[in-house]
Amino acid sequence: MNWLLAVWMWLRNLPRRWQGCLAGCGIWALWMLFGFWATLGLLVLAGLGYAAGLLSEQRKSWRDVVEKLLSDRFGE
Repeated sequence: MNWLLAVWMWLRNLPRRWQGCLAGCGIWALWMLFGFWATLGLLVLAGLGYAAGLLSEQRKSWRDVVEKLLSDRFGE
């Protein structure tokens, strides 16, 4: 498990452009393995999971977030 932490710290200390390059290569590899739609679905679900975790960390309710989003666009 120590090696995993070492790899994580190495990745975090890379310049952003190299992190982006590695992320792009990872997405390409997923696309080649599973196809376009499966990869797109994976990215959407990962984004939704990230948003749910972020809301959970900030202890906000879904109702507050939806009301805020809708009030900005459909406010009176």
